[in-house]
Amino acid sequence: MTPQDKEELRKLEADRINLRSEAEAPFRSLRLVFYGFSVASAGVAFLISIPQLIGATAGAPGALQTDQVLQNIGINLGAVALFAWLFSQDWKARDKQMARLAREEALAGLPLQLANGKRLRVGALQGASRVVIAAGTQQQVSEALAAAEPYREQLERRGVLVVPLPVYGGDAADALPAPGRDELRWRAQPLQPASWREWFDAQLALAPNAVPERGLYVGLRLDGRVRASGMGQPPWARFAVELAPLEGEGKWTGFMDGFDGKV
Repeated sequence: MTPQDKEELRKLEADRINLRSEAEAPFRSLRLVFYGFSVASAGVAFLISIPQLIGATAGAPGALQTDQVLQNIGINLGAVALFAWLFSQDWKARDKQMARLAREEALAGLPLQLANGKRLRVGALQGASRVVIAAGTQQQVSEALAAAEPYREQLERRGVLVVPLPVYGGDAADALPAPGRDELRWRAQPLQPASWREWFDAQLALAPNAVPERGLYVGLRLDGRVRASGMGQPPWARFAVELAPLEGEGKWTGFMDGFDGKV
């Protein structure tokens, strides 16, 4: 891939992040403009009040009463402080949202292979599977897979696709057996393990209390957003209860039905 191609991919990723940001918070841009305009308006009114205060204290003809000018100054300063605080809070929320979306886009670009040999990116499974990644040592990942077996049928009905990721510990180089043909809807094999570990290491840098020695997991919603994450094994029993099936009675019917879990 040429540097120009990489730059194009970065631009496309940035565009997707911006579109998702607008979709999640459609009125944020409008609020930021309103808050900024209000700060500027109140600031101008405050500056106008200064010569009025000078005229009032000097007893200039036709000047406003000092009490009235001071009241105006207080109102304008309060408005500046309030709208500046609101702008700051919304901007911080925007920064956090953009950082989260960037992490989710990076995860969506990681490659994996299905049991039928088809290679694709995590993002290509959106709308079809709820990807659950279990990372850790080979033993931890194997134990996580074993713990999921009693719930396999329920989880498969709910579109859960498990990605075991043994990228920590001394045995990380020993890959797990490739998924069998009967695991097409159950398990996928991660490709380029170094890229997957790089993504998890970046998340660990943001969560100093998280340690890979205890195992890590990330569960995605059907729309690709992170639904759950933490240390230890994925909560298979909770997933089997909370997630709506993709087929049969009580099946999930769309992104707006509210049954794909909280973020």
